[in-house]
Amino acid sequence: MSTKPYFSIIIPMYNAEKYIKICVDSILTQTFQDFEVIIVDDCSTDNSYQICTELYGNNKKVRLFHHKKNHGTPSFARNYGLKNARGIYVWFIDNDDTIFPTALEKLYSVTQSVRGGVEVIHCLGRYTTPQDDEKLIDSSKLNLGWENRQEGFLGEDITIRINEHWVKNSIWISTWLSIYNRNFLLKYNIKFLDCLIEDMSVAFEALCFAKKYLMLHDAVYIWRKRSNSCSSMTDFNRFKLCVKSFVEIPNAIEKVMNKIPALKDNRTLKEQSALKIIGYVFPGRIVPFYNESNITAELDNAVYEALVPIFNENTTMAKYFFHGFNTMWRQANILAQQNYHLRQREDLITKQSKLIEQLRLLLDQYDRKS
Repeated sequence: MSTKPYFSIIIPMYNAEKYIKICVDSILTQTFQDFEVIIVDDCSTDNSYQICTELYGNNKKVRLFHHKKNHGTPSFARNYGLKNARGIYVWFIDNDDTIFPTALEKLYSVTQSVRGGVEVIHCLGRYTTPQDDEKLIDSSKLNLGWENRQEGFLGEDITIRINEHWVKNSIWISTWLSIYNRNFLLKYNIKFLDCLIEDMSVAFEALCFAKKYLMLHDAVYIWRKRSNSCSSMTDFNRFKLCVKSFVEIPNAIEKVMNKIPALKDNRTLKEQSALKIIGYVFPGRIVPFYNESNITAELDNAVYEALVPIFNENTTMAKYFFHGFNTMWRQANILAQQNYHLRQREDLITKQSKLIEQLRLLLDQYDRKS
């Protein structure tokens, strides 16, 4: 391996003792061998770090980092890996997933075929497996999924990019579907936020800033959809991260838009981009938590009291506020398409902002009591 490898494969690791060997071995056995593997252990409480030390401690292609404090999300580990990466391109891979043996060879061929290289490669295809055990991936359990997109480079008109690929069609924002030029990420200071759905801000910034953004009609990644993965946890800390996401991601996206003259004063596009985040996070993260977890009576009552002023006389909506908020979000989207209802739409968006602030204050109070 050269001192400056072509690819840096960054793996944030936390309690992955069942899967990490399969993941790393799928990289080490690539047909294209000019790469480094960066494993960042976020203070695992199982044997993940020991396994990696024993298996890969003497492997010159593998660089292993270990944090003594857990940071709660993969963001810190990914940012740390990026800071230490030496490759021309970086690929962030989850610790329980795998890639196909020819994945890097295909990606290398693509980047070499374009004069001046590519800043972002977004893979339109991916395989999914429900396999939960530590055995090698069973090919008979793989399901192939494609984004409904055309292969090729996106045009450089940022407004069209956001309208067609962000607001309307909701591209897959998963970090592991995109390969980034490392200098591109560093130039625009693109980093992962310390919150849930941290992929969203990175995907949005890449969509806005990349001059050469390639949609690749290929499937090189196998996503293991586990029942007990980090993204399906339902503890209270994860709930707080959900709420934090509603504040930080829209703010980060607005900052990006303010840097681009064509978007800076485009209020409608900013609102639509923020509404997309609410619609993406609420059904998949917040509602399942509130429905399935053991919410204390104290917290439930505090939530109810905080939201009654926002939802006015609609106490049912206040009591089941996650469902209510989702309904309100849908109303705002409908009104966004009706020019003569702008004032009503603005009122709804104002209520959404108040709700986010109430949730933050509520969680702070609950934290201090507990």
